[in-house]
Amino acid sequence: MELRSIEAFVRVAELGSITRASRDLGIVQPALSRHIQRIETEIGTPLLVRLPRGVQLTLAGRRFLQHSRRILQEVARARQEMNNGGDGVSGRVVVGISPTLSSLLAPGLIERCSSAYPAINLTIVEEFTRRLQVDLVNSQVDLALLTNPPPNRALRFTAVLTEPIVVVMPRQSRGVSPVVTLDELASTPMLVTRGIRALVDEQLASHGICIEVDCEIDAVEAIRRMLLRGRGVSIMPISAFRKEIEEGQLTGVAVGGVNLSRTIMLSHVGDKLSTAAHAVMGLLRAEIDSLAQRGIFSALPDHGPHWAPPQQRALAGVA
Repeated sequence: MELRSIEAFVRVAELGSITRASRDLGIVQPALSRHIQRIETEIGTPLLVRLPRGVQLTLAGRRFLQHSRRILQEVARARQEMNNGGDGVSGRVVVGISPTLSSLLAPGLIERCSSAYPAINLTIVEEFTRRLQVDLVNSQVDLALLTNPPPNRALRFTAVLTEPIVVVMPRQSRGVSPVVTLDELASTPMLVTRGIRALVDEQLASHGICIEVDCEIDAVEAIRRMLLRGRGVSIMPISAFRKEIEEGQLTGVAVGGVNLSRTIMLSHVGDKLSTAAHAVMGLLRAEIDSLAQRGIFSALPDHGPHWAPPQQRALAGVA
């Protein structure tokens, strides 16, 4: 199986058309078709279904596309390292980070990488856990930080931090006790992302309750802006709004009676990491450790016993 045949197959699969791939690669259509046929003959199964307009991948074709991308990625990395004479660390590394962590981690990671490994081409992708897992398996991402990910045999997971999940509300809130009860939590409409909603509901299931949703928004920045404008209540990992809470722009309140938290896993596919990806992984862990030492992921300070006048304890009345 020739490398150029694999490259031809990937381009046809990505463009969905032999005609367009032929123009893009500068190869006449009959020659391009022969490349695909050679692979199909060697594998022993069709990879493409020819349609009136374009082509469509078979199930085997989709699987082979994943392998092909990995092959081409490894070849590209090998070329980069050889072109560098084998000295130093270079290459492209794609890191996936969830929206609740990217604004915290990305600046420091970029600075560390630029200083320690200037020849590494670092790309940061912001996606939620479910999408990042797919990107990892499909070799679109080299490393990813995932929130409480489900098991996946293709991936290797390393726990790097656990942090509490708290109720966050506008600073104008009055009469809110230092702890939100489970009853209050279940009766307070929340602005929340799909991922955090599923995570919190899973941890509340043994208590027979789930959070009430005001609006499900898969945009952490949108939730931040609404809270800063004095609108709504949210439930989020403490680090997502730590700065605003410490500066007094927002109020953070722990949930009593349950240990709501999330675990962040550093993940990658098996042992197939380039030298550059290993280097970036070390920088990523160093940045997380630095933030942890500053208390970014720590629980909120204990402000005393849970008490407030009954008429003031409902969160739903927040302005």
